[in-house]
Amino acid sequence: MINRIRNKLIPAQEMGEEVDNIYAILPPPGTIIEVATEEEMEKAAELEIRHMAFMRLQEMNIQFDGASYKELLKEFQDFETDSSKFWRGVASRLSVPYEWPIRIDYANGPIYVGEHDLYEEEENKG
Repeated sequence: MINRIRNKLIPAQEMGEEVDNIYAILPPPGTIIEVATEEEMEKAAELEIRHMAFMRLQEMNIQFDGASYKELLKEFQDFETDSSKFWRGVASRLSVPYEWPIRIDYANGPIYVGEHDLYEEEENKG
């Protein structure tokens, strides 16, 4: 199966085969595996904004009282729940393992394999 993205032919990942190790079939970082829907692009952007806001808040080393901590913890849990639900849905739609580090370019639409060090480990063993 071939997908068209901006006039480039990119092979799509087929998951019909049985494998013993999901990482054995993981494409190299940067490989485009599909195109995101408009809804996926919007949700990916929303999740990225929430993630960056939480990262900046953590960098501030702010002290919280008990009530504020519980409220913030609830926000973090909601974010993690929303994020996990979203990425499980994307992985399911693409028929790829949830553990793969996939990313969405929410400005242009491609869904691609993110950075991972599995190939570096293999090269170091060889």
